[in-house]
Amino acid sequence: MGKSKSNYAITGLSGKVGKVFVFRQRGGETIVATPPSHTKAPSAPQKAQQERFIRASAYAKNALQDPSLKEDYTAEAKKRRNVSAYNMAMTDYLRAPKIAHIDHSGYTGSATGEKIMIEAGDAFKVVAVKVRIEDHDATLVEEGSATLVQGKWVYTTTVTNPSLTGDKIIVTATDRPGNNSKKEESL
Repeated sequence: MGKSKSNYAITGLSGKVGKVFVFRQRGGETIVATPPSHTKAPSAPQKAQQERFIRASAYAKNALQDPSLKEDYTAEAKKRRNVSAYNMAMTDYLRAPKIAHIDHSGYTGSATGEKIMIEAGDAFKVVAVKVRIEDHDATLVEEGSATLVQGKWVYTTTVTNPSLTGDKIIVTATDRPGNNSKKEESL
């Protein structure tokens, strides 16, 4: 792969030239590469990934039709090098949010109003975090939505839970395209 720095003959050129060169535009630079070689039919996982890219491309095109989403993706893309709003929308679709940490140290179950803190992130933005607390036998104790407070998601308990032995907290984070991630911790 080579980059053209000041060759006026190929500046802005993109596409395939014969079977020798492929020109691409990335971040205002012209990149020259050899064409990809396809020697065998794609495998099932490759076909599945191609389908994901087709859906991601459709999502990105539709998202950029919405002026407020386009503005958000453009603002985020400007923070990064050689990334367009379209690239940000594609990345957002393809990457599910990550739940980094669940802090349940303030949860004793003895009173309502106790806080459970969740750190969740995404390539673009996490739009919702849900918390579910289950007994040792998977019986629901309580569930609800967390709220974003100073960069962390905070869930406030609404029910007392006298016995935490064997109980678990299940956190689900959702991003703008609807990708979900779950993380489970025992109490």
